[in-house]
Amino acid sequence: MYAKLCSIEILSSYIKQVSVGDMLTVQALITNPLDWQHFYEKISTIRQGDRTDFTVVTQEGDRLVGTGDIVEMEKWSNRGQYGFKIKINIRKQKSLTDRRIRGPGKVKAPAPASVPEPVQVPAPQIASMTAAITPQDMATFKEMLKGSLTMDMAT
Repeated sequence: MYAKLCSIEILSSYIKQVSVGDMLTVQALITNPLDWQHFYEKISTIRQGDRTDFTVVTQEGDRLVGTGDIVEMEKWSNRGQYGFKIKINIRKQKSLTDRRIRGPGKVKAPAPASVPEPVQVPAPQIASMTAAITPQDMATFKEMLKGSLTMDMAT
């Protein structure tokens, strides 16, 4: 998991909870006081109502990118553990799963494979084929099959 909100990048080792719906909620837990100092400086600049861009990668690997307004910002400490929770009201979002549902976009469809037209053998030749097959008949047959799928087969 990964989250980038405002100017804060939160790695999976800090993320405690992520929930996405109409509202994006990210809760983090920091146990190292030096790391907390880093986060505290950035969190202190965030105000309710600020507009922010966000990027979230869920545990399943889905990526969500968008913009929204900060609804709530909460920070706390408890016996050497520090944490914060940020709630963002999502205005616009784009995710890879949306792309999978909608399709590839401006990708050209592949051209249909050309199928050779069948060769018509006149009726009088069919009637005369009741005799033995000669090497000349085989050469004529091979010439007729040139470019067809049958010629690609191993003999």
